Amino acid sequence: MKQTLLLISFFAASVSFAQVGVGTTDPQADLDVRTTNPSAPDAAAGIAIPQVDALPTTGNRAGQLVYFTTVNRYYYYDGVKWLAIYQQVHDFGDMKYSLKTADHQGWVLLNGRAVSTLTPSQQAAATLLGFGESIPNLSDKTLVGSSVSKPLGGYGGNSTVTISQNQLPDVTLTTSTNGAHTHGAGTVGNYNLNLTGGITFQLLNGSTNTAQTTSSGSHSHTTSSINGGVLQESLNIQNPYMAANGFVYLGE
Repeated sequence: MKQTLLLISFFAASVSFAQVGVGTTDPQADLDVRTTNPSAPDAAAGIAIPQVDALPTTGNRAGQLVYFTTVNRYYYYDGVKWLAIYQQVHDFGDMKYSLKTADHQGWVLLNGRAVSTLTPSQQAAATLLGFGESIPNLSDKTLVGSSVSKPLGGYGGNSTVTISQNQLPDVTLTTSTNGAHTHGAGTVGNYNLNLTGGITFQLLNGSTNTAQTTSSGSHSHTTSSINGGVLQESLNIQNPYMAANGFVYLGE
């Protein structure tokens, strides 16, 4: 009897006023549902949206609403596809990587542009984050955790590497004892013999003079280059990577 009366009442209301009230005799919308005890509602309060284990694939209508039990979320049909109804909350300063190439839904591309080019609310958020006149530029950079030596939002590191002498391996070059080398014996000159009567005789001249040193005399050795004579190239320290854009959340 209760169900019959409810159906009759629903039909009469739809015919007379095109508005239906459940729990009220004064509906304020096409369908106005109210609980009998708003201050202390029981388990019967609310509307039970149809529950499905799979999203319908045919005959869907734009605005259709179901509760998808597989993921425990409400879904609505936008006329083309089913979309989940949920709100993901972000805070100012949240960051993410994305394959998107422009600002979207409050996410601002970190490309070093002037803060003055942002919306007024985004400028206020950027000021709170201490961005200054420009937002950070993440192009060709990787993220590291902040520390005392790496302040939050700061830049550092280098794209090139220079190796100093004290960073090279400790190499000792040797040759065999009979390696090609030269000895320095000083300057060879003329030697004169003075005899009584002021007569001078030249004993040796520069072309026939012979000088000798010990085996430990001053000399030099010639060796091959320690790098084997190869063509010098710069160091490549780039890790394997996939390029993506960085974004910061500043709101709409």
